[in-house]
Amino acid sequence: MKNPVISLGLSTPGIFLLRHFPKFGIKAYGLDSNPSELGFRSRFGIKSICPDPEIDGKGFFDYMMKMRKDFDVKPVLIPSSDKFVLPLNDYADELSESFYFTVPEGGLLRKLTSKRYTYELAVKFGFPAPKTCFVSDVEDLHIFIKDAEFPCILKPEFPESWRSGFLEEYCGGEKVIIVNSADEILEKYDVIRKYDDRVIVQEIIQGEDSNLHYFVSYMDRNQNCIGSFTGIKERIAPVHFGSASYVNLVYNKELEEMSVKWLKNLKFRGASGIEVKKDLRDNQYKLIEVNPRFGLWDEVGTKFGIDIAMMSYKELLGETLEPVVNRNINIRWISIHRDIRSSAEYVSKGILPPSGILLSYFDFPIYVGDMRWNDIGLSFHLIKNLFKGIFRRLFKKNKN
Repeated sequence: MKNPVISLGLSTPGIFLLRHFPKFGIKAYGLDSNPSELGFRSRFGIKSICPDPEIDGKGFFDYMMKMRKDFDVKPVLIPSSDKFVLPLNDYADELSESFYFTVPEGGLLRKLTSKRYTYELAVKFGFPAPKTCFVSDVEDLHIFIKDAEFPCILKPEFPESWRSGFLEEYCGGEKVIIVNSADEILEKYDVIRKYDDRVIVQEIIQGEDSNLHYFVSYMDRNQNCIGSFTGIKERIAPVHFGSASYVNLVYNKELEEMSVKWLKNLKFRGASGIEVKKDLRDNQYKLIEVNPRFGLWDEVGTKFGIDIAMMSYKELLGETLEPVVNRNINIRWISIHRDIRSSAEYVSKGILPPSGILLSYFDFPIYVGDMRWNDIGLSFHLIKNLFKGIFRRLFKKNKN
């Protein structure tokens, strides 16, 4: 019997895992704490709702131990959502007796989920990063403001801090708040610190969204890079501070070399994605964030032999992996339901012309990451929500 796979997370990356492993005769299961997550609409995989690990880590651990009793062999865990990374780090010793999964040593997963520690690790090992201040009091802000170039952004140290309650409403559901002056920084911080005092203020890396680059890789237990590829985020949703909706895979030697060097210095192992932006002021790639898990468009690597998910599975089951190198890549990745929304925003803000966006849809080959003819229930759900969003915006516009 082949060891089953459990995707921890049922957003777009998790859906791919549910679709992918059954092709190899491997049963795929999926867990998520949000019953509205997209993966529950897919016909693939065996899915269930689990406790939210961000709110109840012990409850999630107990759920996993109870779930283990349903299997005759140890399942393989692959996190595909940020919120499932920390429980693997925090309960590594207990869970490892019942499941296979990858965790770097030294609590590195916990450090990489904190923007503070990620920034400190970048500085320590020479990975360029934008000017940043981790605010402990108003005096810290005054010191930062003296030399800062505006606009800047305010963001939480831990993203979940602004995902509910007053701060979610205050930030309009956005990941960051843009500030254009010293007075505005002080005003916004004065409001936010009453609810979350772990605030980060950071200079915005100058340049268009197409200066956003991403490095996907799998590092084995000896910190050897077994497979990797790079891409440019041509469009993101929402504009400027969102996630990829249209990606052009282009080999970037400089980004590859600096990323692999940094991951080796960290003694990182497993799947990860490193997001950077090229700063037009000094032409340096500067760190935005690290995703120490299976990511949004890691799946496209299967089209040219870099199967990050299968690399993880095989190594966890004891196979020795041989490096896979393919730098002659010519493919695009798109999330249709995300990209239609983001494209509308790019056009309405005058950033991109409609003709350029339309032509990009005919820039073959294109790999579609969300909708599938063989997963019609999910595809219909995405289309329905897309049109509901369009009509909602039109109604709001007409009302105003």
